Amino acid sequence: MMKPILFTGTIVLAILFTGCTGAHGNIDLHKTLALVLIILIIALFFILDVYSNLLRDDVDCNAIDAEVEAAKLNGRTRFRRNNAPFSLSRVQLAVWTVIISCSYIYLTFCNEACCPNPDINQTALILMGIGAAVTASGTIIDKGDIQNNKQRHQNHISQGFFTDILSDANGISIPRFQNVVWTGIAMVVYLTKVFMVKHGCSTSACPGLPELDSTLLALTGISNATYLAMKTQENTTPPATPTIPPANNPAPVAPTTPATPVTPPVVPAAPVIPPVVPAAPLPDPAAAVPNVTIPPVNPPDTPATN
Repeated sequence: MMKPILFTGTIVLAILFTGCTGAHGNIDLHKTLALVLIILIIALFFILDVYSNLLRDDVDCNAIDAEVEAAKLNGRTRFRRNNAPFSLSRVQLAVWTVIISCSYIYLTFCNEACCPNPDINQTALILMGIGAAVTASGTIIDKGDIQNNKQRHQNHISQGFFTDILSDANGISIPRFQNVVWTGIAMVVYLTKVFMVKHGCSTSACPGLPELDSTLLALTGISNATYLAMKTQENTTPPATPTIPPANNPAPVAPTTPATPVTPPVVPAAPVIPPVVPAAPLPDPAAAVPNVTIPPVNPPDTPATN
């Protein structure tokens, strides 16, 4: 973080000490201030690129970190502080913001003597509007892909600035290439017209921000619309799990948990009644004794009575 700050501070100090010379060789503070502001905006753009997600896609951080660790194990050691890929729509909006804001500052301070407020015309509004609309639409598409659990090509380590903004899941994309070409042409033409604006006011009307041809604006808009239309089809939904396993590769059967044995309720047993066995008849005592003749017992002689 300290290196970009020191670098920017060195440039600012050099400009303040040297300055832009005016007509009489003196330091023109207005032009110097314009250069300082322009350099600060450009430096801030690059610092945020390195240390923030200003120009990066929305990604799954866990997937990026896992890929970085796997690449380190394979011997690759050069990684940036932020390894997410660059976003084409965010880069386009950020670059147009830098170009138009720096152009406005340049024309404001370089024409300060007679034209302090250059007009912000329809071209600037259209270009900023295209960039904002494409970025907002791209963010909505990305959020939808994340919610639908699609296999996003953005969830990989950055392969470099131009490779990231030109590539989709299948490699270099024609719609992306077309968008980059026409947007680049529009940026070069715009900057060329900015530097062609005279510093002095030759007429009563102050020179404002440059105007671009309507055809070039239309081509820029068409290329962005084509890019957005194809972006909705860049990521695919993962296939659903088949319900019927293949015949040669049956699906493994999940182990079943043994059921807990159920103890049956204890029912009291019915009393066992023994069978009734008839008792044997008792023997007749008379029949058991043999017939024995018992002689009569003569009573003893009674004494005679006197």
